[in-house]
Amino acid sequence: MNIRASIPAPDDLDLRFDVVDLIGRPGSHRHVDRTVQVADQKVGNLALTVPAGESISLDAELESVVEGIFVSGTVEARVTGECSRCLDPLEREVDARIDELFSYPEKIKADEEDDVPALSGDDVDLGPLVHDVIALEAEERPLCKPSCMGLCAQCGARLEDDPEHHHDVIDPRWAALSGLLGGEGQSADAGDSERAGADDDPDDGAPVDEER
Repeated sequence: MNIRASIPAPDDLDLRFDVVDLIGRPGSHRHVDRTVQVADQKVGNLALTVPAGESISLDAELESVVEGIFVSGTVEARVTGECSRCLDPLEREVDARIDELFSYPEKIKADEEDDVPALSGDDVDLGPLVHDVIALEAEERPLCKPSCMGLCAQCGARLEDDPEHHHDVIDPRWAALSGLLGGEGQSADAGDSERAGADDDPDDGAPVDEER
């Protein structure tokens, strides 16, 4: 499994297990069950994380194989965040499966060192693995509900509260043209008025008396 989490995995989750009794003994196995509390660590992804004070539960089987120690089991946690559309707070329950091989260092090829988890001495540290599994299982763009309408892009109003909410938007290009046409219309009206006034002049066309 090659998981790239959105935030760095913490190095202080108490999920390190001594496997000296399993190393070099293929077929032997041991069950582990541990619940740890999150303090200030960021466990999850950028959208959903395990809140400080909450617990993460691990139930797993550690099995010795020729290549190293194979870990299989489940991880349970509660993650919180906010809706990616309306920003309302939300929470999710994570119940994820883990299956990972921690290889003996001498079994790892040079070009795989950055991608293959390895045993650290006589220990397996499941903290980064648990973090990555939660980060992968938690949604990257969570929604409070599938039909969430989100927020108005112009004023930020919550559309769920007012489904009829809208803004009358005039394309600025048309607004400028409208102003131009309006000005021409006024000029035309003024011209018409002047012509009409001239037509109504009672003296228009009447002979003019001249004093000699």
